[in-house]
Amino acid sequence: MTPFDLIESIYARPQDGMPSNERAITARQLSYLKDLIGADPEGGALTRSGPGVWMWTPAGRTKYRITEDYAGGRHKIARFSNVVASGTGRLF
Repeated sequence: MTPFDLIESIYARPQDGMPSNERAITARQLSYLKDLIGADPEGGALTRSGPGVWMWTPAGRTKYRITEDYAGGRHKIARFSNVVASGTGRLF
């Protein structure tokens, strides 16, 4: 399984009370996701963005913010998409 497969399985089921680009995940899913990202060739694209917050920016349009211990013990993943794919070597 790749991190993308796990994320797609998480987003396959809508969650009440969550925006369409966010999902609450369990501690087990969070740990497994971080392990999968670490084993992925693009695992280096995971950077800490604050206390308990990571940004995973793999190649392509979709980027992810992973938040640990959101709302008293819950964890969250948020998916963001660019309208245009990021290009290497482009200034803007």
